[in-house]
Amino acid sequence: MNEEVATALIGLGGAVLGAGATSITTWMSFRHQRRIAKEVRLHDVGRLATDTALAKLIELQDLIAASAASSRASRDDREPWERAALMHFRDISLSLLRIPSDAVHERLNPTLALAKQYRYAGSRHFHYLRHVQAMSEDMINVLSSYIRDAKLPPPHEDVAAARLSIEAARESERLRYEQMRREYEELRAEEPEEPDDLP
Repeated sequence: MNEEVATALIGLGGAVLGAGATSITTWMSFRHQRRIAKEVRLHDVGRLATDTALAKLIELQDLIAASAASSRASRDDREPWERAALMHFRDISLSLLRIPSDAVHERLNPTLALAKQYRYAGSRHFHYLRHVQAMSEDMINVLSSYIRDAKLPPPHEDVAAARLSIEAARESERLRYEQMRREYEELRAEEPEEPDDLP
């Protein structure tokens, strides 16, 4: 191999290595920019979703404050505020789905589920209204902390107390229905069988 061919091969090798290094640098730069763009997009989506959820929670609080439940309305009666509250719960749930934070989901989803179970909060509508008000206040505090990049607050003591109260009410209801089913089955067992008159 003469000196000119060797020089040409060394030059070609250097060019290939240079082109390869440039390609790798370009690829890494593109990947980094794409990751940053994704983070910015997620931040923007999360910010908008958080703003929407906060707005819906404030609307829910306004609805609760404006709803004067009838003093005679019992657990079995439906009042107009309930339909509007259920729509707010749906909108809040959809907004929370778009927030890109597992910590927010883990903190808020149990409280939102608890808020939806307001009919176990007592025997009257004013119990329901007070329960929804307390749960929505807790969720507003969490989202306000998240939007400020502050540490998420622990559940308010009202949330923990409501959870225990509702679990007890649900268990009491389950036992009551179970007792009613047993009594029904015992009555059916005591009834004489109707004679079969068919030939």
